[in-house]
Amino acid sequence: MNWETLSTTVLPLLGVLLGTGGTLLGQHLATRVDRRRLEHDQLVAVRAERKAAILSFLDAAQRIEMALDERAESKDSPSEVGVQENIHQLWLAKKNVELVCSPELAQSAHDYTYALHVSLKSPDLVTDPSAKRQARHLVMESARRDIGITGRPLRRELSPVSTTSDD
Repeated sequence: MNWETLSTTVLPLLGVLLGTGGTLLGQHLATRVDRRRLEHDQLVAVRAERKAAILSFLDAAQRIEMALDERAESKDSPSEVGVQENIHQLWLAKKNVELVCSPELAQSAHDYTYALHVSLKSPDLVTDPSAKRQARHLVMESARRDIGITGRPLRRELSPVSTTSDD
């Protein structure tokens, strides 16, 4: 075998092998980038879904807080129909949190919902007025962790300016 015959046979095969290797490497790198992008997009979607559930829950809880504030200020009971609808919305929003959020947040949301329900329906059973505030604080801290906010917990001190139950 001479060099001329060998080069016309081996060099094209070597080129095919190098081309195939380059193509496979390129596809591997492109697939890896696509996989990372997909994982990132999924994380963003999960965070958005959790955030929506949390905001819905907080909106429903705020309606109950407002009814409690109304009751405290006027010494009258809020309209029973509105209260029932607000409690229903709160429990429904809590169930949404249970579906899409962490177990810690789901438990905190349940505890806060129960505290609000008892405060509204049976105020004479409420033994510790700070329990509702503590339950709200735990919900907020769990929610912050669930949507990826890191750092120190928020301080929860009574503000000398505000006298409402909105901390």
